[in-house]
Amino acid sequence: MPIIKWQDSFSVGIQRFDDEHKVLLDIINEMFIIVRDQKTVDHLSIEINKLIQYTQEHFADEEEAMEKAGYPALDEHKVIHEKLLNDVVVFKKRVDNGEKEVTTTFYHFLRDWLLTHIMEEDMQYKPFLADPTNKATTT
Repeated sequence: MPIIKWQDSFSVGIQRFDDEHKVLLDIINEMFIIVRDQKTVDHLSIEINKLIQYTQEHFADEEEAMEKAGYPALDEHKVIHEKLLNDVVVFKKRVDNGEKEVTTTFYHFLRDWLLTHIMEEDMQYKPFLADPTNKATTT
């Protein structure tokens, strides 16, 4: 059973991005299970690497669509994406260094990051990119 369940209120109105957000949610849920079940740091590290890789791909997809659509807040959104990825990399280093107390903090950070980023940051592009006349998100 997922720890964080997808809700329709998370939808940014673009199926491709909603699907990518769901994958990120699944990865974060898997990380919670790893921590809850006290699996090894190696298990967690593998999942963090998966998160970093997928997040990079997702952010690139969003940024490309925003650029094609001429989204006015693209530069600000890119800065937010860069900071989030940097924060995840810092947490990964702490996990890899064996800081046991960081795992719970990291999970809470990820949960809050994903939900806050979607609900606050990504929702700002929703009316702009979800416009059916916008070709940038349909390709």
